[in-house]
Amino acid sequence: MRVLAVVLLVLFSAAPAHAATGTYLRIGHFSMDSARVDVTLDGAKLGTLDYSQLYDYRRVEPGDHAVEFRADPGSPVLRSVLVHAGTGKAYTVVDIASAMKVLEDDVSLPPNGQARLRVLNAGDAEMDLLRGSVFVHRNVQANSTTGYAVMLPGSDALQVLPRGKDSTRLEATLESGAVYTLLVSARRIELRTDAKGAEVVPGGGQETGFGGMAGGWDWVTALVIALIVGIAMFSVRGRLFRFG
Repeated sequence: MRVLAVVLLVLFSAAPAHAATGTYLRIGHFSMDSARVDVTLDGAKLGTLDYSQLYDYRRVEPGDHAVEFRADPGSPVLRSVLVHAGTGKAYTVVDIASAMKVLEDDVSLPPNGQARLRVLNAGDAEMDLLRGSVFVHRNVQANSTTGYAVMLPGSDALQVLPRGKDSTRLEATLESGAVYTLLVSARRIELRTDAKGAEVVPGGGQETGFGGMAGGWDWVTALVIALIVGIAMFSVRGRLFRFG
């Protein structure tokens, strides 16, 4: 029994804590004045962003980081911003209506197994957001970002209702313990997964597997746990044969 207790203790201690680790930054282009922009971070070229495109999170060191947009690699700086990145924080840098904005992303664990959702409205019209038949965000101004709404997990469709325009419906599943950003632009709407279980999702996609624990155990940890479990089972089996 003591061996099994030790195994259980190791298993639980190997589980990752629900706290964001590292500092993360992602960059998006949502100004309609440019079809695409050339992006640099701290003087290093990252690539080209098309309109309504958002990069995945990338891990950066805490401190100041300069983000610059150019019309092409050889042209003068079109727009720029300095990000003051704190330890364990996540940030989204976007240009909306020809202005750069730095959004601090709340990737902490939502309360009571719920989910959180905010809207980045880069469209040219005020809008409402419904989930099923319930309003989530109302009167979201064009070129603005909402705060986070706490929501129950589930698969009810999201519906964007822009003033004077046709509505758009998006089938989406909100998972327990996850944080989302709904990107609304003149081109499309897109739901991005920012975090799950208080851990940043670098790819921004829907994760599968073990929810908040997904990605938390590396192969070395898994091997150690397997060895411990094997030793424990061998020990228990030996005792059964000895006293059986």
